[in-house]
Amino acid sequence: MAHPRFEAVNLISDPIHGYIELTKRLTPEQSARARLPVESAAEEDLLDTQWLQRLRRISQLQAARWVFPTAEHSRFVHGLGVMHEAGLWGRALYPSLREALAADTLAEGEASEHAIPSEALVVETLRVAGLLHDVGHGPFAHFFDEHVLVRYPAPAHPSRDPAKRLSHEDLSQAIVERELAELIGGLRRAPADDLERAAFADGEAVAPRWVSFLVSKPPIADRAMPLWVRRLQPLFSGVFTVDNLDYVRRDAFMTGVASGPVDAERLRRYSFMSERGLALHEAGLGALEMFLTARLFLYNTIYFHRTVRAIDLDLEEVFATSIGALFGTGDPLEQLPAYADLDEYALLHQAARWARGEEVAESPVPGDGRVTPRLAQLWRGILLRRPSWRVVREVRRDSRGGVPREAIEAELLAGLGESAGREIRLDLAEADARPQNPTLPAGQLIIARRDGSLDAAPLGQLLERLPAVVVVGRAYERVG
Repeated sequence: MAHPRFEAVNLISDPIHGYIELTKRLTPEQSARARLPVESAAEEDLLDTQWLQRLRRISQLQAARWVFPTAEHSRFVHGLGVMHEAGLWGRALYPSLREALAADTLAEGEASEHAIPSEALVVETLRVAGLLHDVGHGPFAHFFDEHVLVRYPAPAHPSRDPAKRLSHEDLSQAIVERELAELIGGLRRAPADDLERAAFADGEAVAPRWVSFLVSKPPIADRAMPLWVRRLQPLFSGVFTVDNLDYVRRDAFMTGVASGPVDAERLRRYSFMSERGLALHEAGLGALEMFLTARLFLYNTIYFHRTVRAIDLDLEEVFATSIGALFGTGDPLEQLPAYADLDEYALLHQAARWARGEEVAESPVPGDGRVTPRLAQLWRGILLRRPSWRVVREVRRDSRGGVPREAIEAELLAGLGESAGREIRLDLAEADARPQNPTLPAGQLIIARRDGSLDAAPLGQLLERLPAVVVVGRAYERVG
């Protein structure tokens, strides 16, 4: 007879995290044998939905995979990594989170009306949020946000700018609450070596609205959320997140770029939940600086690579129109069933047909699957990694005080010489190394000093050796 521990969890091999655990749904007989509550869903059920499997067909690095040949990883594997990382943080933070919640309750503070959750409920809520944080991504991920979703308004929320535009996080929230809520509500345990620690307490369940709250960006404020959920929000929108702690390591590994070590375990060991929120002991500041430096290096080396940005310039011309040819011009938030079928495989398959001269028309209609000959020609260059732009001038600047966009553009233009008859595009890419904590004024971090005091210290003082802003400006000339 199989041991209940092996019936309850599968292992997924991963090059970044080693083994990632995934809960398997147990039969009532297996649950009884393992002394676990009867469940109607497990993590494997979420993984096998069309929404999660669709992420296999959404690339993690958009155009960068045409420049870094081994970077063929997807949002699917990234989601698994974030789920794993989130679970590790849940286990590490739970003791201090429980103490902080108990102190609030004893003081009859805002937590007094909320029960203190079990460790398993905290861990599983974070794991599900990690798994689903990118579930709303469209083809070419952030490119889809910037060139398609920006056309539509985001759902209104009292804590948000009413002018906010639709984003993949908004779609993730909708998918969590409309499409996956029943499965999420049926979960009853988290993976754990000790099966007693795996089970939720009696009456507990993961609320889909908690997951939706955690994955929102910019983070929303909702006083109706349990305090413990609000306290954990910085893990998804804070100084260092379970998201970027996975993608910095994963993107570096999969591209073969030596970005330097990221000591995520040291950050976890020196982080805790204080009465003022998530805090980092000053002994962990070196690991934070090392992580931020590695992340900044990836921007300079991968995301801002000159050929990646050149391909992006071509994609800018074809992308929104091409998506419209396949999907029409409707708001994806109002057409989730159709949106489930919109992925990169569908787009690139059709793009290959356009590049061969098929489904091409001078006056296509959105939704009819056709594009103009000009767009078909541009797609041919993209698919063959032959961008129609080349760099003719580049300027890089590191600045703590910010770099005026106009100054960079003027410097680029001044160095071009005679530009008559040349088609020139200026491209500015900016990476801000200063992390943002949504619970504090911009650019601050709660530091636990060795004397036991808590200090919301400006990061500029703490990380003086780290450039705050890196700006890469390039002038591209059309060559094809």
